[in-house]
Amino acid sequence: MATDPYSSPLAYFGNELKRLRLRLRAGITQADVGQQTNYALPTVSAYETGTRIPSADFAERADKLFGTDGDFTRLQRLVEQVSVRPWFRDRVDVERKAIEIREYESYQVPGLLQTEDYVRAITKMSRPVLPDEAIERVVALRMTRQQILIPDGDLPVDRQHTPRLWAIIDESALHHIVGSPQIMQEQIDHLIDMMRLPHITIQIVPLAKVSPVFGRAFAVLVSKNNSAVIYLEDPGAARYIRERDEVDRYTTIFDHMRMSALNDEESLRLLEGLK
Repeated sequence: MATDPYSSPLAYFGNELKRLRLRLRAGITQADVGQQTNYALPTVSAYETGTRIPSADFAERADKLFGTDGDFTRLQRLVEQVSVRPWFRDRVDVERKAIEIREYESYQVPGLLQTEDYVRAITKMSRPVLPDEAIERVVALRMTRQQILIPDGDLPVDRQHTPRLWAIIDESALHHIVGSPQIMQEQIDHLIDMMRLPHITIQIVPLAKVSPVFGRAFAVLVSKNNSAVIYLEDPGAARYIRERDEVDRYTTIFDHMRMSALNDEESLRLLEGLK
C-alpha cells in the first residue's frame, strides 16, 4: 500500500485516523481507539494502514471519538465510491446482509477464501495494466469482504451475524500456479484452515468430473427472508438475477454440484495431498 496519504482516499482516511490518534491527548494507542469505538485492534490497525476499507459504522464512531463533525463519515463514503467498482457495489451490499452464501468457482479460489498474496498475484495476472495503487485497492476490498466470515465472538463489533459459506471449487483451480508455488501453498493451507470453521464448507470437484455449468462461476446469496440473488460476473460487468425461475434453476444446479463433488472429508484429503 502506498504510504503517500494523498495517493487515494483510502490512504488519506488511514493517515487522518493515525494523525488524530497521535494528536489526541498526546497520543492514544490503536488499542485505545479500538476500545473506545468497540472495534478490535487488528481492525483499527488495518484501517490506519489502508489494508481494509473502513465501515460506515466505524467512521461514525471515529467522528464521535475525535469530534470531527462528520469528516470521517463523509470520507468513508468517498472511500467506498472509489474503491468498489459500480457494477460490483450491489454484490458487496447483498453479501454483507446475506445469511448464506453458496459459491462455485472454476478457475480460481473464491474471493472470500483467498489469501492476501493470492489476491495481489491473481489481480496482477488478470489485469496487468493496473498500477500498484489500484491493485492494492483491490486487495483491500477483498480483505474487507472477508470480514463477514469472522465469527461474532472474535470481533467486538462489525457484524450482527456470520453467514454460512458453502464453496465448491474445481480442482483445476488448485493446480494453477498463481504468483508462485509458495503463494499457492499458503493458499492451500488457508483453505484447510477455513474448512475447520463450523460455518464454512468447501467441496472440490475432481478433475475427472465435468461441471454442469461448464466452468461458469456463480454465487447464490440468500437473505434473511430466504429470498436469493444469483450473481454472475463477466469481464468488466456483472449480472444480478432475481427472477424466481432463474434463481431456482441455479439453486438446483448448485445442489447437483454438491452431490457430485467430493464430500468434506474427501475434499480435505485432496487439499492435504497438494501440500
